[in-house]
Amino acid sequence: MKKAHKIRIYPNSRQEIQIQKTFGCVRFYWNFLLDQRITNYKQKKENPEYIENKLTYAGLKKQEEFAWLKEIEAQPLSQVNMDLNKAYKNTFNSKFGFPKFKSKKYSKKSYRTAVGMKVNGRYFYVSKVGWVKMAEELRFKGKLMNVTISQSKSGKYFATFLVETENSLKEPVTNSIGLDLGLTHFCITSAGEKIDNKRFYRSLEQRLIREQRKLSKRLEVAKQHNRKLDECRNYQKQKVKVARIHEKIANQRMDFLHKLSSRLTDENQIICVEELNVKGLVKNHKLAKSISDVSWNEFVRQLDYKCQWKGRTLVKVDRFFPSSQLCSSCGHNDGKKELNIREWVCSHCGTLHDRDINASINIKTEGLSGLA
Repeated sequence: MKKAHKIRIYPNSRQEIQIQKTFGCVRFYWNFLLDQRITNYKQKKENPEYIENKLTYAGLKKQEEFAWLKEIEAQPLSQVNMDLNKAYKNTFNSKFGFPKFKSKKYSKKSYRTAVGMKVNGRYFYVSKVGWVKMAEELRFKGKLMNVTISQSKSGKYFATFLVETENSLKEPVTNSIGLDLGLTHFCITSAGEKIDNKRFYRSLEQRLIREQRKLSKRLEVAKQHNRKLDECRNYQKQKVKVARIHEKIANQRMDFLHKLSSRLTDENQIICVEELNVKGLVKNHKLAKSISDVSWNEFVRQLDYKCQWKGRTLVKVDRFFPSSQLCSSCGHNDGKKELNIREWVCSHCGTLHDRDINASINIKTEGLSGLA
């Protein structure tokens, strides 16, 4: 099994320069190859006898105007070629569509290499960069497949190691659980536990609004003086402040989701969860911000791969299953209910139900019946 571990790294000034050069070369090479392919396609369409121009890294670096490509390792550029080939094949099979050109201003800064990698404690070695300090030791033991070096919007550097390792399954347990995902509470279990919704974005929203307003004002000042944003130091400093708030929100959310998904997969052998249409739900503008804040899709994704790691079973119940309409005691369908109805009495057996706990019990029952 292949596992990835993302670790923060601390390159020195010389290493930062080399990494930034590699970021730039990788972005340039992607745009160059993409432009070459588009041009060849157009020429071929106009003239079927046209011979395609296939200029690669080996040919580029021989030209004087592209001699600077020699300053970086060749492996990241060969990875770009493979990534572009994969992007072309997946054009109609993925949500990303046709490959796009990468902007220096907006695209993610990263590159991947699979040659000349070594890990020794809290240091790792990459060709032409040298030994770089890491925040922690690599968590997984096994064959090192590749490493992706990236930089966040706030300026922090990270290394993501892909390791091929043997999967160590957890001891089987007898517990099974149903999960009902919500907004008032993030998650309600069939055991009656209600896990609070931390509302990470809402908690920092006012601070984010304040800092974004400052950023907008500095943008207006730059426009008034006809200055490039790259030259405006105050604007760049404020841009980092805004990025750090977004990063803090994302880190808090991911920490919460990882801890919760790890606990649930440790304690239960079978986990049943409702398959939600989040894309459709966010069309409700009154709830869109709250739905995006809870990250249901990410939570289910973590449950999925952690169940595979630990030998557990994740069952996804159909989104059209009426979990909130059925009585978990007698199975009677009492029909649709408004969102403000949190408790209801079954008209058939007279049982008083908590709406969310009843739904999670029904999800568990439906999930287990599908396995039988």
